[in-house]
Amino acid sequence: MGIAAAVEGLIRAWGLDARRIEDFRDVMAGFAAYQPHLVLMDISLPFFNGYYWCGEIRKTSKVPVIFLSSASDNMNIVMAMNMGGDDFIAKPFDPGVLMAKMQAMLRRAYDFAASGL
Repeated sequence: MGIAAAVEGLIRAWGLDARRIEDFRDVMAGFAAYQPHLVLMDISLPFFNGYYWCGEIRKTSKVPVIFLSSASDNMNIVMAMNMGGDDFIAKPFDPGVLMAKMQAMLRRAYDFAASGL
């Protein structure tokens, strides 16, 4: 099982919906079709990197983007934030920390606690 499938399973185990992009030539088509509340993205992707796709997402959406990558040197972290990322989690990561950061990001972005969702 790949990391993306494992993360998808973890998210579903916490009672949240999750979907992986299958077509890395056109990430925006999958993004538009699903309309996620949060995006987890690696820097290293086929065809175009995560920086590129984060920039494309930022042209149409303010959805929170968390980079999840083993390329965790300071330059990559700064670049991820400068391209529109909201957080960066280095691989390998603790599943509990990933879920806590995702839940915090969703709370801040959508104020779910105040709306009762």
